Amino acid sequence: MAWIIVDIGERAWIQLAYQFGHELGHVMANTWLPHAGPKPPCQWLEESMVEAFSLRGLGRLAESWKKDPPFGGDNGYGDKIAEYRQNILERYSKLASDQGLNDNPVSWFAKHRSEMEVLGLNPFAQAASAFIFLPEYEGVPECIEAIGALNRWPRRTGVPIGEYLSQWEASCVELQASTHLPKRLKEILHIA
Repeated sequence: MAWIIVDIGERAWIQLAYQFGHELGHVMANTWLPHAGPKPPCQWLEESMVEAFSLRGLGRLAESWKKDPPFGGDNGYGDKIAEYRQNILERYSKLASDQGLNDNPVSWFAKHRSEMEVLGLNPFAQAASAFIFLPEYEGVPECIEAIGALNRWPRRTGVPIGEYLSQWEASCVELQASTHLPKRLKEILHIA
């Protein structure tokens, strides 16, 4: 059984959905047992993926609420959810722009790799969630299933990125899940 713990303000329902989505992403990534927490050097990758998973969820929640709210006449709350999400995306897009991710992901990765590999959820992971992962989730929805193939090997996120992506791709094949995401990430970051 997985426990998901969030820390929100009173009646902060959108914040609840956002935090819950992020933590649910960790559960989907097989990081829910006490000994299974993400760690360097690839923690930033998992954090990027689950952050994008949460942002995707907020987008879907906003659309759903606009069309068919759980409480009659509350369609407008969907706009509030969308606005909350958009504010996060604008912050992350600014980070991506300031870091040079928008211009050249390969040089961005080379320039910031050592910092990224030491830190977990950081400005680089946040930028990657919005600029790399969210567009993949929204453009190739079946690639979401690849999250469930993460961290099924003993050292989990504690391996170099090339090995991490190869292990992840092999895990996707074993589970018959989409290999789009690990392959695409290798391509974007020029990882052999």
